[in-house]
Amino acid sequence: MSALASSLLATFGVSLLSFVGLLFVVRNWKERAELRAIAFAAGVLLATTFLDLLPEALEHGDSSVLGATLAAMVAFYYLERVIHGSHKHHGEESHTGHHVASRYFILVGDGIHNFVDGVAIAAAFLISPDLGILTTLAVAAHELPHEVGDYAILVRSGYSRTRALMYNFLSGLTAVLGAVAVFAAGDFVEVHLAWFIAAVAGMFIYIAAANLIPELHHQRVKGRFIYGLPFLAGVVAIVLLTVYLPHGHAEEAEHGSDTVEVELEEPGYGGYGVTRP
Repeated sequence: MSALASSLLATFGVSLLSFVGLLFVVRNWKERAELRAIAFAAGVLLATTFLDLLPEALEHGDSSVLGATLAAMVAFYYLERVIHGSHKHHGEESHTGHHVASRYFILVGDGIHNFVDGVAIAAAFLISPDLGILTTLAVAAHELPHEVGDYAILVRSGYSRTRALMYNFLSGLTAVLGAVAVFAAGDFVEVHLAWFIAAVAGMFIYIAAANLIPELHHQRVKGRFIYGLPFLAGVVAIVLLTVYLPHGHAEEAEHGSDTVEVELEEPGYGGYGVTRP
């Protein structure tokens, strides 16, 4: 199987993890369970940002890429103001606009994050099938807690469970686009990959710090202090995954691009990702 076919199959399989929300459809989704999932999502987003995304962005670029992190946060701030203004104009409650903003932000931020994961998987398959499989497993392990949190945020924003699952899946499919981009424009993707990663970091920081955590602080549900436990669980989950199942977007993309260039220079190995004997 060619590297292109393997990459498409692997990224589509990772996208299917977005249906992890099915585990919660059969249960009674009460407010406390919903808030616990939101707290878990906040921990996952912050830990992923500071332990995974920002270190990778700096490894693949210089400190200037942090401008993309700041730019993403500023853009989300103004976008949220527009969303709030639109809902107030229609006479809706202010917290409704807050939830709608969370909905859009998580779809955009996670969509770009999945795109970057698709780039990593495709680049790894260009190096070797074994590395591609290992990278896919690592990405899948990292994505699982994300998908649980994403589903909770989408349901909290007002989507039905069915729509939340569907939109989460569509966001996950951007991983396939990332894989295609490596083969269609590998050099462009590699050059700008650090900026993509840094921008996702800014999006995740904003979602967690400006949308999720404040909502937890303002809840009047009895025993709200208990939400600190799932928040910590989200952080610990990413810490363990980062330590025991590291996956480097930057390094894989760099090797992947080099592999493509060499293969194109030598006729006879024209298939995507064919490894020389």
